[in-house]
Amino acid sequence: MLQLQVCVSMARRQKTVSKVSLTKNTSKQRKNMGRVRKAIKTKTPTIDDVNILLRLAELHNTAIDFEAAEWFWAKMHKDEIPSSIQEFKDKYPQGSREFQLFERFTSKFELAGLLIKYGFLNEDLYFHRFGSLRTEWERSKDVIMGIRKEWDDPQFRENFELLSIRASKWLETHPQTTK
Repeated sequence: MLQLQVCVSMARRQKTVSKVSLTKNTSKQRKNMGRVRKAIKTKTPTIDDVNILLRLAELHNTAIDFEAAEWFWAKMHKDEIPSSIQEFKDKYPQGSREFQLFERFTSKFELAGLLIKYGFLNEDLYFHRFGSLRTEWERSKDVIMGIRKEWDDPQFRENFELLSIRASKWLETHPQTTK
């Protein structure tokens, strides 16, 4: 919640967004949000952008986040992340610690994707810090797609997926600068 308040405050200060609403946006508001996203995507990062990135990192700097990342990477390197929702549920039933760790690991990308989508997080800064997310998405995708279908929630982790797509496009225009 604090993160959103910081973003709203920044947007108002920059006079790029007149009102942030949780209700349906008017076409004028959508057009304005598009301009905000474009401006944020292409601008040089500011100290406010850095502070938002640091705040986002701080939100995910907890014991459960470390445990979730360790769990994900250990399972990924051993090729133990099931490729279907049924296999995943059989191995890690909903409510199990592993299911919670999967949820927590993927939720940080969902939040980052949401903030980038609405122009509150500088895309360049984020991808310079966290990279392409190719592995994270590819290893999670089948389970996420299965959860979407099973829970009848087509938007489940939608912003994680969008983040991954944007990261791939970002990599095309930002080649590695060190060898």
